[in-house]
Amino acid sequence: MAYYKKLKADLAAAASEGIITPEQAGAVWEKAYARRTFASFKAAHWIAAAAGLFVALGIILVVASNWDKIGAIAKMGAYLLLFAGAAEASLRLEDKPAAAIPLETLWFFMPVLGIGLYAQIFNLSGDPVKPYLVWAALAAPLALFSKRPLAAYLTAALLIATLYWGTLGGKSMLSLASYRGVGDAQPLWHWALALAVLAAGVLIYPGRKTGRPLAAGVIWLFLMLVNVTAIKVRTPALMLLAGMSLAVLWLSFGREPEEDRAGLPLIAWTAAVYAMTFFWHYRTHDYSRYAGEDTVAGGALTWVLFAGALITVLFKKQRLLPEGRMETYLAKSLLAASMLGAFLLFDANEASAKLLAVLANLMLAAFGAGCIVSGARNSDEKLINRGVLVIALTAITRFMDLFGGLLKSGLAFIVTGLAFAALAYFVNKGRKALIESVKR
Repeated sequence: MAYYKKLKADLAAAASEGIITPEQAGAVWEKAYARRTFASFKAAHWIAAAAGLFVALGIILVVASNWDKIGAIAKMGAYLLLFAGAAEASLRLEDKPAAAIPLETLWFFMPVLGIGLYAQIFNLSGDPVKPYLVWAALAAPLALFSKRPLAAYLTAALLIATLYWGTLGGKSMLSLASYRGVGDAQPLWHWALALAVLAAGVLIYPGRKTGRPLAAGVIWLFLMLVNVTAIKVRTPALMLLAGMSLAVLWLSFGREPEEDRAGLPLIAWTAAVYAMTFFWHYRTHDYSRYAGEDTVAGGALTWVLFAGALITVLFKKQRLLPEGRMETYLAKSLLAASMLGAFLLFDANEASAKLLAVLANLMLAAFGAGCIVSGARNSDEKLINRGVLVIALTAITRFMDLFGGLLKSGLAFIVTGLAFAALAYFVNKGRKALIESVKR
């Protein structure tokens, strides 16, 4: 919501200065605000959606209590009539959200009820993933043609959840991972189907925003690389290189241009660099359970991801820091360094791992300082706060690394607590002074 608050303030300022009229400012604000996620949903609409869900649950309970008294043909006939009625009514009442939303919610959940009903009547069993794919396929028309985004959100979430469960779970038509170390090579059509499910989830997701669908794809691909699959990687260097390359790609393409908040991609990249600082404690034997050879496909994919991320850093506008010559150079250097640091692990010894940890600490310090300087230059309080938080968190963590082993008495804990309290006081005082200085 920070973007909309800033936009409203800017429009009000422009109207007060006579650049635009108050009526124009109000019209621009209403148009922009109406495009946000679930913008058309009012309190009554959420209640209506809940009504549709409760109606579906009520039907299930009523049918369940009289199940043995109903014949098979009557069961299927009643289901088909109810399904057709809900679909027809939702289409006819499309311009009346209070009625259409509960009907669309009922329509969305009707396929899974029918699948379960059909399987129970005829005592069917089979692939556990197939019913969910059929459910998504039957719900897709509603998601694509409804004027409201609710069905599209539900269908996209269903597809992504099925993708994760199917590829990482037990044996199914989507199985790609093996937890026993055998049978790594899955049929090629498993991969084709998994990618088709992912693509369908991305395409059905409403609106033009790519952040959440890209996040689902990035996390899924990383899980495929680190699990026992046909594209697994096992050396620490390649695992880190793949993870950081995906984090950079997500940061580069996952934030919407109009958003001024940090967003999940930036948090993920910062957390990944922060995690790299713990390579100070790297021990070769700690990674023995990841023993095994990298697959050719996994290694090739990792290098492709790295090349793509590096090209993106060089030629695409950076989104780590606000615009500015200093910010651009610093951001691109940090993004490139976060990936290139993985090369220190190719010999996988403790000395190079410690060097990587030092590099990660320096990157966090530089990022925090860049946020503070850029925030002061652009009068951005949130950016200043972000920089202070990154530096303070890094300093506290390193303090615990260096002196945590000495905390063996109550007095030591008391002294440490008082030191942290003093640090918090002076950091907060300095932060407030800096913010006040940029307001003048």
